[in-house]
Amino acid sequence: MAYVVAGRGARSVLLVHGNFASKRWFAPLLAAPAGDHDRLIALDLPGFGDSERLPGPPSIAAYGTALVGAARALGLERPVLLGHSLGGTVAMAAAAAAPDAWAGLMLVSSGAPSGLTTPEAHYALLAAFRHDRALLARALAATMPTVVPDDFETLVDDALAMDPEGFTGNARALAALAERPELDLTPHLAPFAEPVLVLRGALDTLVTTEMAATTLAAFGSSRFAALETWDDLGHGLPLEAPTRLRHRLATFLARTHGASPPARAPTVGGAMT
Repeated sequence: MAYVVAGRGARSVLLVHGNFASKRWFAPLLAAPAGDHDRLIALDLPGFGDSERLPGPPSIAAYGTALVGAARALGLERPVLLGHSLGGTVAMAAAAAAPDAWAGLMLVSSGAPSGLTTPEAHYALLAAFRHDRALLARALAATMPTVVPDDFETLVDDALAMDPEGFTGNARALAALAERPELDLTPHLAPFAEPVLVLRGALDTLVTTEMAATTLAAFGSSRFAALETWDDLGHGLPLEAPTRLRHRLATFLARTHGASPPARAPTVGGAMT
């Protein structure tokens, strides 16, 4: 899995992007001022950005397992996971698979652990994104209503470069959590005891207040669990409010424990095989 690193601190955070995205969505967060206490590592999930796809159809469980493996490959001991959108669901899958591996979860504009059902009629639109750049660009812009990033066209390029099966397959993978009870992450998150912060923007048309509350309720054993809604922001919080998000991450990290020191000298990027 491809990754980039910012910071030299002892507290490590893995940043997990969403659907139609890449590690580039976290570039403003990596650049935001925050002191020297943290090391942020932004990954490309399998089939996104510069990372190779996994065999088989997209699967939330498979993405979660890959995330657990990435943390081990990087030599991290109990990092914090910050997952955005689909990446929040993947972070929960990683927490379900290895609950003792993480010092906390920060779930930003995340779907619920019980999945997200896309209406069947919308799958034709998702498939059309692969061949219609303008249509895809409009859809991406709608997720970040308060900002037009300078590198927006590059973000569109990254979305188009996604594993072709993922254009509809990632939505199917999220829907499977709701449609197949054995895949629902909710019962596997109850034992998770570390801090959890759920964030959403009030203008988010994808993640409702009810979905965010459902996510929070799954963490009944957490020693700290909170839900915050940020006014006047949409779904794309890492791009819409990176400095605010970086400072909120810093205060959240103060509640966590066990984040590891760097296992080796920090680098600016790389790949894991």
